[in-house]
Amino acid sequence: LEPGTANVVKAGFTNYEATAATDVSVGLTVPDGWKAEPVGAVTFDSVAAGAKVTANWQVTPPVDAEYRTYSLGAEVSYTVGGAKRTLGAQTSVRTLPPPPTTDSWASDLDWTASSNGWGPVERDLSNGETGAGDGTPLTIGGTVYAKGLGSHAPANVRYYLGGKCTSFTAEVGVDDVQKTAGSVQFSVRADGTEKVKSPVLKAADTAWSLTADVTGAKYVELVVADGGDGNGNDHADWGDARFHCGS
Repeated sequence: LEPGTANVVKAGFTNYEATAATDVSVGLTVPDGWKAEPVGAVTFDSVAAGAKVTANWQVTPPVDAEYRTYSLGAEVSYTVGGAKRTLGAQTSVRTLPPPPTTDSWASDLDWTASSNGWGPVERDLSNGETGAGDGTPLTIGGTVYAKGLGSHAPANVRYYLGGKCTSFTAEVGVDDVQKTAGSVQFSVRADGTEKVKSPVLKAADTAWSLTADVTGAKYVELVVADGGDGNGNDHADWGDARFHCGS
């Protein structure tokens, strides 16, 4: 969730009773100092057996909310067969990390979300097996990179930049752990708009120098697709991946 900004939070209630639930009321509890404003209905006269309703809120953390994990709670009260019942559920949310204000290595920043075709995205290592930290040094065409990200197609790493950065640069390609197989294509999206796309790069290729204009973007995604032939052997390195930020 972005501090100082209204974020949509939803709570769903499914009626698993054999008969209709009546006087259904859904509430949301948030940390002290946060605002939760309902959007639409949060009370329902009746919910049929097997049916589901969803309540929505705009939740605003304080602009100075500390970067950490917080707990949100949903509470539901309803009546069935003349008996009053209540349910509760908890979930965890995290505020966004502070945006970088100076030039920063991508591997030194916390991302807001990631997906990867094989195991986790690695920091300053190539993609290994399915565990974390089990990769080898990032190496493309015989050049070793001390900093960067190791991924495997299809992959997506999302960063919050808060409009503080102007460009992103990296040396990209298939990691040398793949000697002859593997083909990948890299791209960068800024607030959903594709800014740059590499050619399809194969295991024998040297690194491709990637530069993306991300001026003013709040969110930037680093994306890897397979080369059109499936994602086998598609260990994809972002060598020297760096955001250029600040004045």
